[in-house]
Amino acid sequence: MTACRKVPFLTFVVSPDRKAKINLSGCNFNCKGCFAIARQEAGRLLSVKKLINLFVKSCECIYGRIVDDVQMTGGEPTVHPDYLFSLIQELRKLGISKIGISTNGYLLDNRLVEKLKSLKVNYIKLDLKVWTNKIHRWYTGKSNVNILKAVELLYGYALNFYARTILIPGIIDFDEIEKIAKFLSKISKGITYKIYQFAPEQLKNKISRAPCKKEMSMAFNVARRYLENVEFYTTETVYKPDPYKCIEVRADELLENFKKIDEISKQVIETWNMQYLTMNQVLNSELQGQS
Repeated sequence: MTACRKVPFLTFVVSPDRKAKINLSGCNFNCKGCFAIARQEAGRLLSVKKLINLFVKSCECIYGRIVDDVQMTGGEPTVHPDYLFSLIQELRKLGISKIGISTNGYLLDNRLVEKLKSLKVNYIKLDLKVWTNKIHRWYTGKSNVNILKAVELLYGYALNFYARTILIPGIIDFDEIEKIAKFLSKISKGITYKIYQFAPEQLKNKISRAPCKKEMSMAFNVARRYLENVEFYTTETVYKPDPYKCIEVRADELLENFKKIDEISKQVIETWNMQYLTMNQVLNSELQGQS
């Protein structure tokens, strides 16, 4: 069992809906288009007990109460499954009714899916990055065979999940979207499929550009030929100024890294106004309900 994991930050959405994300560092993929700070082993090393303490105090500072919708993300939450299972169990003890996981799906085998089912995980966000295995290996460093099997496993175990893909012009393009949509439709036309806009601004090696709104709409229309529930998201729709608002609780050890991220984000997203507290501020705070 993994006793501790590094945690770079927690995210608390204040509006439109109150929900939290626990970011766990470390990933088994090496995606060329990923700029997530949690990709590497970065942040504060925390046991499940200490992470729960930080989470509870963060909720008290930001909401004045425990939030009722929590998602584990990263990084890759399933890299250390025992830590993840223990974290879910402790969150349940707090009375949290809605718990989700964001995963690349590579490690989702029968044992892990059965355990998630027994823990009554409410939703799973599955990254189905690429259909063509050769492109998937180039982009992530790993085969996608396990991930395609994971889709069938999640559906077979009747777990609530949706698949998502980032549209990357020239790499993960309309033909890949179509192949993914076809694959999903053979399992069930009712599977929800979400397409996201590639954001290259934080990357040192610019592998592609951001697709325009027209291209996002075209990808949506391609997927809609095969699936009943398709959505697409651009930077503008994700970070629209009203009513979206969130507060991050960041590891003090990574503040310089976050400063760079914020500087680039402000140049790209007009509405970027990320508020944050540090972990030390939260742990030493007597404040409640600051949102």
